[in-house]
Amino acid sequence: MGSTGMGNTGMAARSPALRNLMVLVLVAAIVTAVVVIALWQSNSQYRPLYGEHEQFDRAQVIAVLEENGMDYYIEPQQGQVMVERSSVGKARMALAAAGVKAQLPTGLEILALDASLGTSQFIENARYRHGLEGELARSIMAIDAVGNVRVHLAIPKQTLFVRRDKEQASASVVISLLPGKHLEPHQVAAIVNLVSGSVTDLPPDRVNVIDQHGNLLSSQEGQGHGGQANAAYLKYRDNLEQTYIDRAAKMLQPMVGLDNFRVEVAAEINFDRTESTVESYAPEGVVRSEFSSYDRKVGKDAKGVPGALSNRPPEEDEEKDPNMQNERGESSRDYLVDRTLKHVKYQQGAMERLSVSVVINGKADSYTPQQLDDIKVMLGNALGLTADRGDSISINVFPFSKADNAAIDANPEWWLQPIWLEYLRYLLSAIVALVILLVVVRPLMRLLKGNNTEAQPLAKAANSKTLPAAKDGNDADALESETDGEGKSKAKISAEEVVAKAVEAGTISMSPVVERESILADLPSPETGLEVQSSYLQMLSEKEPERVAHVVKQWITPKDADN
Repeated sequence: MGSTGMGNTGMAARSPALRNLMVLVLVAAIVTAVVVIALWQSNSQYRPLYGEHEQFDRAQVIAVLEENGMDYYIEPQQGQVMVERSSVGKARMALAAAGVKAQLPTGLEILALDASLGTSQFIENARYRHGLEGELARSIMAIDAVGNVRVHLAIPKQTLFVRRDKEQASASVVISLLPGKHLEPHQVAAIVNLVSGSVTDLPPDRVNVIDQHGNLLSSQEGQGHGGQANAAYLKYRDNLEQTYIDRAAKMLQPMVGLDNFRVEVAAEINFDRTESTVESYAPEGVVRSEFSSYDRKVGKDAKGVPGALSNRPPEEDEEKDPNMQNERGESSRDYLVDRTLKHVKYQQGAMERLSVSVVINGKADSYTPQQLDDIKVMLGNALGLTADRGDSISINVFPFSKADNAAIDANPEWWLQPIWLEYLRYLLSAIVALVILLVVVRPLMRLLKGNNTEAQPLAKAANSKTLPAAKDGNDADALESETDGEGKSKAKISAEEVVAKAVEAGTISMSPVVERESILADLPSPETGLEVQSSYLQMLSEKEPERVAHVVKQWITPKDADN
């Protein structure tokens, strides 16, 4: 029984240390949570003062911010100056008022710097090339999607000698695009033509444009008009197909519902540029003019040299044909020909074939074949499908999956808007603080008040000693200290009275007649206050001195002596 009492005493002695350790752990957890929340909130409230690719003098920016008393810090990864979100506009106005602007590339004004007579031609050419690069960079930076630009020109040295293989100029343009922006092919072509037109003997195919990620943008331009034409053709086809899809969707939506169908259209378009010239004639012509001539002679004509001999008759031929005749004929007829010359230039982008595929959400028996045929005829008439051109349309009914049936809106929901996300951050911070208060702080306060709560009954029991004296009006006599024969103070309540009062208060249970068995059996629990336990042990030492002496003897006796 004595060992049981000492075990309870040891647990009571160790409980304050455990409580102190728990208090330290809880306090550390609270401090850590508060620091994490504070850092999270502070970082979320800071925004960059200027863009990532804007060239500002950081020293001047910091000087202006310190002069105006604005909080800031340098972002460690990119080196940007971060200010509070509510002070971004004010900070930019302060920078503008102080004359701190983004550093643009140096233009042709560099030619006016140090224009001395001793400057060599090489330095002048280098300055001119550098100024021209800056002017081109400024012009390219005027495009909305461009943040920063660097231009490098390679201009060959001009010579008076005529060379067969003349060296041409070349240029390279490095573009830093703004976040979320990109350049269209026609914009890249515009940059190439801008640089090519600004430098003498610089053809467009010797201008290279790359972005900050190392992508060659000038290859998309197609090194000519071919790439632009292909992009325009693809865009035209996509727009045409989307037009047919929208037209079919307007017809299907009232019948099957908004999200219960899918329509896809494939258009075959001929982008060939074709011209033809046809010359035709009518089979029967009209007589425009006619000429006819005929000459016929019979016998011999008189002929010879004028004179005496001519009057002599010709000598008759012995073999002469008496029926000799001489005939001559000529005829000419001019017809007016019906000639037709036809020059045809076919339109580019003519539709050659159109294929339409429709899928309707539902089971196989949801629609009858007659209904599907009616829908097919209706869509064919709405889209202008013709069998001569080879157009086709197919309609099928299949059940959609849940993931595909869910409509995806391009616009985010209201709870995904940035303003609501900001409010959600504050709400989560409040919830975390409330959870810490209820789960950590409240149990900690209960733990700290545990000893005081357990000691209150003993204090009431000790103070109840003075109640009879207070009723008789002898408060001063009741509170007067007494001394024994040795002069020691007896103002403190004896251990037996403290235990008795604790029994009356219900802190510990004990029979009115304190016996040895009841004293040992009714030891206070380890959760009882230290003052009650020490008072109870003091009373036990007075009632059971031999037991206490035996326990002390067991403590001081070496273990080897027992063996």
